[in-house]
Amino acid sequence: MAHMLNAGVRAVKAARNQALWREINERIRSLAEDSGDVNFVCECANLECTETIHLSVAEYEHVRGSSKRFPIALGHDFPAFEDVVAADARYAVVEKKGKAGKEAARMDRRVR
Repeated sequence: MAHMLNAGVRAVKAARNQALWREINERIRSLAEDSGDVNFVCECANLECTETIHLSVAEYEHVRGSSKRFPIALGHDFPAFEDVVAADARYAVVEKKGKAGKEAARMDRRVR
């Protein structure tokens, strides 16, 4: 039982961490032009990650169509609380599940 509780706490913390990266990328997006590739911050759950990923504004907006989805660098997923739902040679998209998904949706400023 304690293991399940700890896993839930880790998932919620990870969602909050990713929401912080999302806030940075939202500011980058607001400064970006509407076309071309932009260097976004990897929105993985690792707070120490400093990688950037190249997405067009349209690609970023497509990912942001869901509050539970985050663009990340390849291999930066955490299968315990998220699934890779798309990937190409430049980046992957993860979708939070369970408590992490609920927390990610709750923290999304676009839907508040």
